[in-house]
Amino acid sequence: MMPIVFLDERISVFSNISTGTTLIETTPVLIGDIGLQTFAVANTPDASNARVALNGSVQLDGDVELFATVTLTIERNSTGTAGTGTLIYTEVFDTDGITSLAPLSITTGDFPPAAAVNAGQIRYSLFISSTIEIILTGPVGFNGSAVAGTTDGII
Repeated sequence: MMPIVFLDERISVFSNISTGTTLIETTPVLIGDIGLQTFAVANTPDASNARVALNGSVQLDGDVELFATVTLTIERNSTGTAGTGTLIYTEVFDTDGITSLAPLSITTGDFPPAAAVNAGQIRYSLFISSTIEIILTGPVGFNGSAVAGTTDGII
């Protein structure tokens, strides 16, 4: 076992503007996609001591009174299509007719299984869907970092 070490950090920017016009509907849309490198601990005892921090933000159009339920999901090792990976995070937000929406914030972590770490890269995908049509204005960002190791025996 080794002390905690940094493995990788990645950033995915779907949009860096606030005037986007991406239409979000019931079919999930891929809005964030990162591949975190884990080669440094693949096939070592620390493959089972890896952890991942994920965060991001999503801005929707709040200029009209909509009663939508927006769902954000993060999957581990999807193919880029919702439902093909392991679901690790779900956030559901009801707009309730609010006309001024703050950015939706995402903060979560993952303790990937050693088998995923041993592959050398773990893909994390962020999807969004809505019960009715809503506009994704942006900005939209999705970030992740991976570390591995333990503090066992370290004073």
